[in-house]
Amino acid sequence: MKNIIIRKETEKDFYDTELMTMRAFWNIHGPGCNEHLLVHKMRNVKEYLPELSRVAEWNGKIVGAIFYSKAKVVDGDKEYEVLTFGPLAVEPTCFSMGIGAKLLEETLALAKEAGYKGIVICGEPAYYPKHGFTTCDHFGIIHPEGGNFDAFLAYPLNDGFDEIHGYFYESPVFEACEDEKEISEFTKEFPYYKPLTLSCQWLHKEKLGRISEVRKNTFIIRFWEQEIPAKLKGTFYEEDVEKLPVVGDYVTFWYNRDGDSVILSVCERTSFLQRPDQAKTGVMQYMVSNVDDCFIVTSLNEDYSFNRIARYVSIALQGGAMPVVVLTKSDLCSNVGRYVREVESLSDKVKVHDVSALYGIGLEELKEYFKPGKTICLLGSSGVGKSTLINAITGEETMKTAGIREDDGKGRHTTTHRQMITLENGVCIIDTPGMREVGMANVDSGIEDTFSDIVELASQCRFSDCRHETEPGCAVKAAIERGELSMERLELYQNLGNENVKNYAKKKQISKWAKDYKKFRK
Repeated sequence: MKNIIIRKETEKDFYDTELMTMRAFWNIHGPGCNEHLLVHKMRNVKEYLPELSRVAEWNGKIVGAIFYSKAKVVDGDKEYEVLTFGPLAVEPTCFSMGIGAKLLEETLALAKEAGYKGIVICGEPAYYPKHGFTTCDHFGIIHPEGGNFDAFLAYPLNDGFDEIHGYFYESPVFEACEDEKEISEFTKEFPYYKPLTLSCQWLHKEKLGRISEVRKNTFIIRFWEQEIPAKLKGTFYEEDVEKLPVVGDYVTFWYNRDGDSVILSVCERTSFLQRPDQAKTGVMQYMVSNVDDCFIVTSLNEDYSFNRIARYVSIALQGGAMPVVVLTKSDLCSNVGRYVREVESLSDKVKVHDVSALYGIGLEELKEYFKPGKTICLLGSSGVGKSTLINAITGEETMKTAGIREDDGKGRHTTTHRQMITLENGVCIIDTPGMREVGMANVDSGIEDTFSDIVELASQCRFSDCRHETEPGCAVKAAIERGELSMERLELYQNLGNENVKNYAKKKQISKWAKDYKKFRK
């Protein structure tokens, strides 16, 4: 607090103040925010009061600001001048340092000294009453749209405020910042932050962050540029395992500057990748969430496995992510086209790229996936070139790399746990440990999407329970005889489907045992 300076804003501060304001309100009340545009416009209206407004500076950086303007209360033909302020913004990484309180304390004293009778605001009802604000129904002041409500507050400054009654009106500038196109264009002047629509908004005391790393019972939350250690709220352990946070999850949490923060809830997911923990059990391993594109990275050497790629594709499609198969080390392969065509035959929902990070071949095609706000998950065995690939695309040492063993061509482990890396342009990359065995369980729709051609043919069979063996009127066998479908593809589809059913049955039985055990313990 001793190093925080409260002062007037200068023209040199404008951009920094607007950026800080945007960060302070981003995704708090809804996707993105408009408060930074309000600040930009506020300085140019006649109601603005720069003599009362202030910014907070800490270590040479703008970390807070409060903007005052004139407002009025109208009662018939009577009109009373009052003050209002907004926004009051504090840099989110400086939360709980008392910056907002210091801004309020100094500017309330300035406003009182200037002779204004009182202040009327729409503000956080859990915060402002601690600083002497009271709901406006105590003063007979009414909001023209909402009447009276907990967030409609007033603060008497000088004698005569209790004589003011009527409807409250603030500067038209507060209504002039609602155009989404204008907000979007103005926001482009600042660093990219992803706008999110979540059911937890509006956020009050809780903060919104994203899980970047999980190690046993310790979670790391990415909160702006910070990596914050956190623990789970106790009630999480009464929930199903799949509701526990995984890397990529957006979570609400209580922020603790001096220790572990507390995760309160997991926000709704747009995608959720899972697989059996081991190929021979039905125990599910919940991998990552909120992934847009799933890079299935396979090198064109001894690592290449069409069967494994099909499994990865099914997992990605089941989880709601776009499967992008990246065939690396194409410079070591003399027949790249054959492998590309083979993978393309899996599904029309799969995108395939062959690349050579060593010679820069095919990298430009992959850059289309690296758009601000996107999340890319890397799947594949160790040593297939995942880290080298990302470093080549980004042009920097984003990820650690390691070579492959000379004796068997298999990779050395460079990633031992899932972790999320955030690039400067807002792209998030989730790296996963190498997996050579990929089991199937609870991925019915993923398999059907991968083998949609076989599913369509099966729907034309004479019998609904056709096993595609010796039954008459089998459309699948007919397609094989015509050369439109390979026997190998049908066998892969059947094998994955049988494994999925078997492992999912195990998963359900294990889940039942776990629930029974919880009931027994209670």
